[in-house]
Amino acid sequence: MGSETEKRSEDRRGCDAGIDWAYFNKAEFRNAHLLNVSPSGGYFECEQRIIPGATLFIRLHHCQTCVGDPTIRDCMRSTALGEVKWCRELPDQKPFPYGVGIRYHMPV
Repeated sequence: MGSETEKRSEDRRGCDAGIDWAYFNKAEFRNAHLLNVSPSGGYFECEQRIIPGATLFIRLHHCQTCVGDPTIRDCMRSTALGEVKWCRELPDQKPFPYGVGIRYHMPV
């Protein structure tokens, strides 16, 4: 597999947070695990494939590492809308076999 070009505009901060996500304007939420964040996006792992280009609503449950670290806390949003930029299968990884990159929609 060839190398991928880095497209992030900001550094990511590692975190350990439980989140819920849903397709925008849908009532069914699913659990996921947020692993890194920046002011403009993040990466989480979940149990199903998500369509790139879809808009998601994300709610933060808790963050184990964010409480004492202001650099992470300043990147976190308790709720956010974002666009799925990519979704990749993570072979043999349970309970969340898909990795998802998301870019937040900026508040107006």
